[in-house]
Amino acid sequence: MNPVVSPTRQRLVWSVLFLVFVAIGSVLIFRKFANEPTKMQSPSQAAPAGREGHAPQGPVLAVYGRAPEFDLTERGGQIFSEKNLLGKPWVADFIFTSCAGQCPLMSLEMRKLQKTFPEVTGLQFVSFTVDPERDTPEVLSQYADRYGAEKDRWFFLTGTRGELDRIQKEFYLTPAEQPMMHSVRFILVDGEGETRGYYDSSDEASMKQLIHDAGVLVNQ
Repeated sequence: MNPVVSPTRQRLVWSVLFLVFVAIGSVLIFRKFANEPTKMQSPSQAAPAGREGHAPQGPVLAVYGRAPEFDLTERGGQIFSEKNLLGKPWVADFIFTSCAGQCPLMSLEMRKLQKTFPEVTGLQFVSFTVDPERDTPEVLSQYADRYGAEKDRWFFLTGTRGELDRIQKEFYLTPAEQPMMHSVRFILVDGEGETRGYYDSSDEASMKQLIHDAGVLVNQ
């Protein structure tokens, strides 16, 4: 004789099987979406990562948004804005002249870029001070001469503390309460004013990437 299974036991068995199938389906769905890359990133998340630490890549550069607008004072005393740079790609950094740490190394790296890309290439360079109380145009001029900065294409800019903090924020960098805590990244901007890359000035691979990416822009 075949044992008789009661309706109650049948319902219990089917309920257990249903829960097992639901659990398996949930796991499969979770794995599918967990392995998919995030398709949307805010500029503040994307910008700091840049292309740092990678071997030089191809001709397609990322776009991180519009570079900030500004009206600042250049080392020669004239007013200088982002409009002065339109039509030519440029590399920016944030330094201060009394820095005894990373700033001299950053300026040496900028000088190497100036030598790597002669004037005929059109590449420009911009150094914003993060210590505007001390870095007057006269002080910036002395500092620029120390590093052999070409006056017509390596510009040293100062202004109010609030204005310089705003520029850093709009470049997705965090203003520091102390100048020595400022960012050591270089920023690449194209001739239309779009930010195209972020590069760790203390990292050799990142600087090679900057040279590659700047070369892409000047040859467009």
